[in-house]
Amino acid sequence: MIFRVKTSRKLRIRYKGSMAEYYLAVDGGGTKTDVVCVDETGAIIGKGSSGPMSLTVTTIGAASFNLIEAIRIAIESHPEIKQFKRVVLGLAGVDTTEEKTRAEEVFKRALSHYQFDDFVLLNDSEIALVNGSDSPNALILVSGTGSICYGRNSKGETARVSGMDYLLADQGSGYSIGRKVLQAAVKSFDGRGKSTYLEGLVCEQYMVPKISFLKEEVYNPDLTKSEIARLSPLCTKAVEAGDEVAISILHEEIDEMILSASTVLKKLHSGDELFEIVFAGAILELEYVSSKVKEQLSTQFSNLHFVRQDSDPVYGAIKLALRKQDKQV
Repeated sequence: MIFRVKTSRKLRIRYKGSMAEYYLAVDGGGTKTDVVCVDETGAIIGKGSSGPMSLTVTTIGAASFNLIEAIRIAIESHPEIKQFKRVVLGLAGVDTTEEKTRAEEVFKRALSHYQFDDFVLLNDSEIALVNGSDSPNALILVSGTGSICYGRNSKGETARVSGMDYLLADQGSGYSIGRKVLQAAVKSFDGRGKSTYLEGLVCEQYMVPKISFLKEEVYNPDLTKSEIARLSPLCTKAVEAGDEVAISILHEEIDEMILSASTVLKKLHSGDELFEIVFAGAILELEYVSSKVKEQLSTQFSNLHFVRQDSDPVYGAIKLALRKQDKQV
């Protein structure tokens, strides 16, 4: 992908006799890190990926290593690149001023081998929204491993709900679905709940003869948030088979997505201007889920336009980096 840009002025940095500016875009999530390096025209120099960077799911040391590793991969064919005009980092799990300050200190230190003129750190939902929509009135509803809803309007107001990780939030996410799948399977096995197709699917997933053997798989060591989220397709499979328990689970999570989006819309949408709703994350890629969310939101609010995020959120960080330099994407 190349972003075509115009600029009214040239800021030049010399690299071994040539004139160039380089920008670094980072999407530091709870599952993986994506890095893209571009030049001043928006042309991609290289891409790199590595493990998670969110400080809520990994250590400072591991997060720093993953950042450097992704950068190394992105620019390995351009060893002359030692300086960036701007670094824009979208990071999962930074919500308060204190968290952002701490994260800035951590990752500026991690980047000490590079020079950069400007460093911008944002919540990852912000770069995702920039990537998903150019409208001044828009929100992004994310349902992947975790969940979050973030929006803005033409008045400069912003609003955000959820996004406070799995103990405090993450309703309407792959993790929440996966956790309920496990619990429903156990209830089905011991008789506290309805018999469900999920019981057999969970046994197949972990290759155990019955649910009573599941503890070893779940607790030794504990399943991670991402591993639990990867159970969500079992719910979809059971829904397709007409399983009542699975249908109930999925509808509960759809209701949570609708609640998140409607809460943000009530804060930002007057109804007079078109408001864009961006869907992102694996759960909202399911037509059954996205159609239900669209249907319910459209009955509650007028002037809504729905779109899917069609590229990785890291490209939102690229847009922000280039816009900061008075370049129009």
